Amino acid sequence: MKNKKADILICILFCGFLFAMLAMFLVLPRQDFSEKEKRYLAEAPQLTWKSLSSGQFGEDAETWLADHIPGRDFLVGLNAYVDLWTGKQAAKDIYVAQGDRLVEAPGVWDQKNIEKNMNAINAFADSIGRPVDLMIVPSAGFCLEDTVEGLADPYTDTQMIRDIYAMAGENVKGIDLIPAFTEVGDPGALFYRTDHHWTSRGAYAAYKDYMAYKGREALAESDFTVTSYDGFYGSTYSRSGLWLTESEPIELWDSGKDFTVTNNDSDEVSNSLFYMDRLEELDKYTVFLDGNHSLVRIENPQG
Repeated sequence: MKNKKADILICILFCGFLFAMLAMFLVLPRQDFSEKEKRYLAEAPQLTWKSLSSGQFGEDAETWLADHIPGRDFLVGLNAYVDLWTGKQAAKDIYVAQGDRLVEAPGVWDQKNIEKNMNAINAFADSIGRPVDLMIVPSAGFCLEDTVEGLADPYTDTQMIRDIYAMAGENVKGIDLIPAFTEVGDPGALFYRTDHHWTSRGAYAAYKDYMAYKGREALAESDFTVTSYDGFYGSTYSRSGLWLTESEPIELWDSGKDFTVTNNDSDEVSNSLFYMDRLEELDKYTVFLDGNHSLVRIENPQG
């Protein structure tokens, strides 16, 4: 009798949970953008005979429901930490390294896209009739491989970068950054903890290496005014679901020189490489050159 009552209670609780979730799904306002994941959520699918017969409507409806389920951020985070604690995080594309650092899994060679990109670069170099320098940055995981937990496969950045440079035409010169990023005291300082990008210090390390390659003298660190801003979360954090990861500072290195910066998406002209108002937004990385644009023109009157 007691077992029967327990079964009935469990059934009631389960049905109540389903009803509550349905009620919240219908009543609560839906977000268009996930701030934690830094992406737009799926829109409600349009029901047509073509989408229904092809099965596309069912797939789109499933994605839409998953994106707008009540408590999504909590559930995504809970799933990520369960995977982390049970050793399944290594099966995903974000790994956890020492120091509460999030890094991308080893890259996978994509012959088709790599050839497409290298053909475009070679064609560009040939069209302008002058040498083009190509600089491929090794990944944070590769530079910090010894600290990555649960690594299933090794990073192959060295071989992949070498193979890509082998596709370069006679007017394209590949710059080897691996020594500059691995033969240093603290490679971790060259990359963000929560993002796949290099930090400003990492950019400076690449700049020094490139200037040496060109036979020119780089500005010293003391020539820059370095200002740090707290509260930065990068794209690896947004994709990981590990919401308890602490934020980190983002540094701006200002040489004090004047530049003219324009992009093809706006008529506005800036006299700085930094768009300071972007620091008030969730995606603070757009402080650099106003984020991603298909074309950015930087003019240096002192260059």
